[in-house]
Parts: sequence; structure tokens; C-alpha cells
Amino acid sequence: EGLQKGIAWVTEGTWRHEWWTKTDQSTPQHRQWLREDVSSSQLKNAFSAFKQSWDEYDIDVAVTRAALQKKYATDQKDALVSVEGSESYHDAHRNWHTVYRKILYDRGYYDIFIFDTKGDMIYSVYKESDYATNFKATGNGPWKGSGLGDAFEAAMASPDQVPYIDW
Repeated sequence: EGLQKGIAWVTEGTWRHEWWTKTDQSTPQHRQWLREDVSSSQLKNAFSAFKQSWDEYDIDVAVTRAALQKKYATDQKDALVSVEGSESYHDAHRNWHTVYRKILYDRGYYDIFIFDTKGDMIYSVYKESDYATNFKATGNGPWKGSGLGDAFEAAMASPDQVPYIDW
């Protein structure tokens, strides 16, 4: 039930005008996809797998963040499906990454992010430099004041809504 809450749709409209125009025209479709996503068992199962394995990675979240950034935030971006290691996070990534990469391509998204309620980005298809950082306004992440940080805060403030954040 709680996994159906806190979804935010973020666009980076001023960055790519053509992408913005296309995205703006398809807003109803994107909102429908999000409604379908939050009611599906797929998102619930993926979130559970990533959250549990994130929490188990190390008792110190700073160690988890640094280790996962080192292993996943590489030049391979979305092509990186699997890395070496016995931690359960790698199994979750191996099981779910191709699923969310396909959704990203099929829907023309810039990226797909999964956050926990503490503000940690526990999954991203592209895993850029903001991957495995914290976005909570009161947290310590370098992007907490970004549009993505605003999206996290909006989702937490109105979990039954689909906020639209133009950043």
C-alpha cells in the first residue's frame, strides 16, 4: 500500500526543447503509465528488492553510497547490468535493471529513479554522479536543492498525487 505513494514525474524541459515539447504533449500518457506502475506488483517487488539490499549492504550508509557509486556509476551507464560482488544489491540490480532500462527506452524517459523514504537514490537506470546520493532537503546530498530534490520532497509531501516538477 505505501509503495503506491510518493511517485513524482520530473522533466528537464529547458534542457532539450524538442524533448520538452514531446513530453508536454504526452503528459496524460505519462500520468497513466505512472498510475499503472504504482498499482503493479512489479514496482513493489523491485522497490522491495532494492531497498532491502541497500539496507543490508553496510551498516554505514556512507559506505553503501561510496561502494555502489564506485561499482555502478561508470562510463557504461545503462549498459552495466552486473558487477562482481556477493552483496544482494547486485542480485537485485541483475534482476531488475533490464526491466527498467526497457521501460525507459519504450517510454522515452531521460532516466528512472527509485528513492527510499530517507531520500537515498537506491536505483537509477543511468547511474550518473547523483546515483546513490541523498536528496532529502535536510540530508547531506550535494543535489538536495536540485529539481530532483524538489521532486523527492513533493512526492513525500503529497504522496497520493503525481507532482509535476519542471527543472
